[in-house]
Amino acid sequence: MTTPIQKKKKVLKPADNYIRVGTDYFKIIERPDRFGIIRSEIAKWNKEEITLDEGKKTLYDIPKFDTFINEPNNNGVERHIYKCYNMYHQFPHKPKKGNWLWTFNLLKHIFGNQFKSGMIYMKVLYEYPKQILPILVLVSETRETGKSTFLDWLNMVFGENMVMIEPDVIGGTFNGEYAKANIIGIDETIIDKQIAVEKIKSLATKKYISVNSKFISQYKLPFFGKIILASNNEDRFIRIDDKEIRFWVRKIGVPKESNHNILNDMIAEIPAFLYYLTTMKEIDFTQSRMVLTEKQISNEYLLKVKEQSKSSLYHELTELFTDFFNQAPINHIEVIPSDIKNKWFSHNNNIPSNYIRKVLRDEFTFKQNNYKRYAPFGEGDTKPGTPFIIEKERFCEDEYIGETPLPF
Repeated sequence: MTTPIQKKKKVLKPADNYIRVGTDYFKIIERPDRFGIIRSEIAKWNKEEITLDEGKKTLYDIPKFDTFINEPNNNGVERHIYKCYNMYHQFPHKPKKGNWLWTFNLLKHIFGNQFKSGMIYMKVLYEYPKQILPILVLVSETRETGKSTFLDWLNMVFGENMVMIEPDVIGGTFNGEYAKANIIGIDETIIDKQIAVEKIKSLATKKYISVNSKFISQYKLPFFGKIILASNNEDRFIRIDDKEIRFWVRKIGVPKESNHNILNDMIAEIPAFLYYLTTMKEIDFTQSRMVLTEKQISNEYLLKVKEQSKSSLYHELTELFTDFFNQAPINHIEVIPSDIKNKWFSHNNNIPSNYIRKVLRDEFTFKQNNYKRYAPFGEGDTKPGTPFIIEKERFCEDEYIGETPLPF
């Protein structure tokens, strides 16, 4: 029996373990994560310790750079660009024609009736790592639906260029953990701090980021991070307003077919899946700055989250308007905020008229009339003002439904 020829590992000189960026020295430290991916980190290192450990002559051989840069390329990374040190890591796989049945099964399960959009999303992730994409959100109250498997698989596909972080890291001071990543995964997510919510929204379209790491001076990098959230909270994982177009929400059910070894099967299929992505139709980048249009990523799950994201006053007013119209034989009313305040919240100091105005205008998006005389709630004497027009049909179903004949 012949013994397979083992490839010789490149023999590194002591200086290859270090870099100098500007006037600072760093050591490149490598260690495997729980998936077996060798991840490297750059740690600040003292010049004196390098001299003590490696000898003074090593300092002259350490590669020198002016600054850091982030230049993603999944077809081959150049570590040295001009006089900058590229923070993007070598992509760990090569495309190869083959079968990717289990990968198809999981992706069809994740993207469902938006599978075509999902495949466009995956092609962009792989072939166009600089392109911004919507914030993908996978939600399900049920356990073992495949959310974490999908994130774990992406981790295996993109290696060091993807990171998994805790929700509180986004809202924290230091961002060195994710600033250079191309994919940022956040599992078991409930983002309830407004500062973290705004930062996630900002990151989705950010072009540059100031990297703030412990013990290292701040430096600026081009930012290409794509964010993926996974949560067991289906409609309150984050606040999303009506006009927000940066989120793509997918509710994930329980897989019909069980395979406890699916992650290993999918890992074996990575080259074949990448090959398929290269054969797909070219991407049309003219439709949206995030590639996928609002229509392509809109669904009932996103609308539900937007509805639940509205204020408690919005939901309370919805109930009050519904009760009012169910009892009043009118099709619309005209009111100003102080009318609502006096009728329903006269003893509640936490709900001032200006807050009611904001909810009517921004959350309900009611139209406001020109200056005129009107009767508040359609009752009593008229008075001057610029009332909001509130239609009954917004809160009550048409009473003529089913087979009930119309009266004309």
